Amino acid sequence: MKRATWVPLIGAITVVGVFSAVVSAQTARPDRAIKYRQGIMNAQGWNLGVLGAMAKGDRPYNKDEAVRSATFVNQLLQMSWDAFAPGTDTGAPTKAKPEIWKEPAKFKQLAEAAQAESLKLVAAAQAGDLAALRPAVGAMGKSCNNCHDDFQSK
Repeated sequence: MKRATWVPLIGAITVVGVFSAVVSAQTARPDRAIKYRQGIMNAQGWNLGVLGAMAKGDRPYNKDEAVRSATFVNQLLQMSWDAFAPGTDTGAPTKAKPEIWKEPAKFKQLAEAAQAESLKLVAAAQAGDLAALRPAVGAMGKSCNNCHDDFQSK
């Protein structure tokens, strides 16, 4: 199958998946929501790892791969927040700190900041310039760490 054919297919699957996941996360048992958000966070890490390796020169720069990974990071960030619903602080092993539910305004602020950085990351990847991608990857990583520092157990 040609790459141009499967890209729209992946987009359609993502839209269906997002809708299904939002509905599921809202009604899921806490253990399912925890596993869902952990899966999303793992996928974010994978894609940020691809971008980070390009930025450091450990992986050859490829614009198409950069755009793909940056887009996935953006989409995954949009999906993850629903899985932090009240009552999902327990029910399965989790590194999520109770502060997420005690300080929802701060958590939301950091989530929105990460989402904004992910849009900048996509734009930098679409520019097709490694020099533009490097600082965007660094800013995205910093934004992730800002949230993890306050809301994730080590």
